[in-house]
Amino acid sequence: MASITPIKRHSRRDAQAIIAKYKKYSFDELHRLFEQGKAPIFEEIEDNTTGSFLALNPKTGWWRKLGLKIFFDNPLARWTGKRFITPFYEEKMGKGINLFQNRILPQRFPIDTYVKKSLSDQNLCLTVAYPHFPSRMFGLLDELRRIDDGVFLGQGYHKLLWGKEHSLQGYFVLCTSTQLD
Repeated sequence: MASITPIKRHSRRDAQAIIAKYKKYSFDELHRLFEQGKAPIFEEIEDNTTGSFLALNPKTGWWRKLGLKIFFDNPLARWTGKRFITPFYEEKMGKGINLFQNRILPQRFPIDTYVKKSLSDQNLCLTVAYPHFPSRMFGLLDELRRIDDGVFLGQGYHKLLWGKEHSLQGYFVLCTSTQLD
């Protein structure tokens, strides 16, 4: 009889400690860590996650940094993670949403999730696409890999309307959560 391995869920306090640990990593260290990670399965990341931005690409322009700050890290709308709602597989797209510390709109920017090859190394990852405005204008795309039990490292990409390729903007971390905070 096969045993079932429980999926790791972190308390808010534990998630904050994990986030603090990864905030000490440099952009290059996070890049190497991402390359060592594995594409998660839905059951590993299902439901709520607690997240934080870690490091921006040193080559990211000031205007892109400002855009990220306005949309994801301002006093009225601080990004706190993602919720993965429906299953995803290589052949099946899932759904989710971004979570914010905001009483009026705590959930916004719906996401499509699917497994595909990473833009950085062509190995499998969980891709998070933003199909609704303002994503089409800003060309946002995230890629996630599991780097530890219940811990996922993400790469955030951006592409301008007139651009041909996505450029890596920075890294963020998600921890599976035991509750929605």
